[in-house]
Amino acid sequence: MSATTVLPLRQAEPECPSWCAREAHAEAMGSHLSAPVRLNAPGGTSPDPEVPLLSVQIGLGYEEEVRGERPRAWLSTVDGTGELDPGALESFTVGLEDFALRLRGLRHRYETVVLGGVPEAVDLYPEATHPLELVAPCPPWCQYRNQEEHCPTGLLVEQFHAPETEVMELELRPVIHTKYGREAETLELGMTHNGHAPLPHIDLTLGTTAKWHYVQLTFEEADRLRTRLSELLAQGREYARPEGVASLRELVDYCGVRIVEHQREVEGFHGHAVGDTRNGGPVWVTVPRGTVGPRLEETVKDLLAEIHETQAEVTAQDGEEVRQAGAPPEISSWSSSGQAAA
Repeated sequence: MSATTVLPLRQAEPECPSWCAREAHAEAMGSHLSAPVRLNAPGGTSPDPEVPLLSVQIGLGYEEEVRGERPRAWLSTVDGTGELDPGALESFTVGLEDFALRLRGLRHRYETVVLGGVPEAVDLYPEATHPLELVAPCPPWCQYRNQEEHCPTGLLVEQFHAPETEVMELELRPVIHTKYGREAETLELGMTHNGHAPLPHIDLTLGTTAKWHYVQLTFEEADRLRTRLSELLAQGREYARPEGVASLRELVDYCGVRIVEHQREVEGFHGHAVGDTRNGGPVWVTVPRGTVGPRLEETVKDLLAEIHETQAEVTAQDGEEVRQAGAPPEISSWSSSGQAAA
């Protein structure tokens, strides 16, 4: 009988489930582990632990897999105690909030993807260590977190989180006349976090229903904008002396100003002033209909400053020379409003 070398057949290694991080497994026997959710110690901890304070991940041991058991959540902790300074305590509080949010995401993944068998999102990055997926439900600030259809069970590209949009009417912007009626310029400030993005982006929309401009800012760009705005606000408050500026009421009384409101909606009309300022006569200031508040004050003050500083003069029908500022509305609409007689 000839000697024959018999090679033992090795059992094929089980394929990693989709939730496995596919990194070095905890044991040589091939246990599967998901990406961990860690609570790290903040800087300033004494002594500084070398491992996370708390770590939670989904795990399935080799023997459990052979027996057909379900994956479990594995919890790892660090022994011992530590001291925190005030700064570290604040950092630790922030870390706890983030840890709680990501832990809810791990629970959602465990219940929805691992146990529920919902397909994970499409892997958009071929070299990723594990398939992309939504690992967290809506954060506390998401306005859709209580809507059942917003739970992350669909494709990654179809999911996003967004808080309520802040809408501000810009008081120094003129009212715009559109086919939808009279509209004020508005600034809408919002935030959107897409499922595939590591950080949200800031949404800025300026305009009206008929015409608007939309831009997106990264967090880095928003930080730069915030820094510059803070600098401008500080500089403006440092050198401005609002108590030394005459109020609109004082200017109106001192200059003998008559303010009238144009009764018709005229496109492109932003205000007009006319008067014989050399002889101390009254100044007539006409503003677009609906001009109130800071917009009214700025419009009248600008027109008064221009009419007292400009050298442009016009001759009225009676031969008197008068000064004017701004552009009057069209003659047809002006005469029909009845303000010329005023």
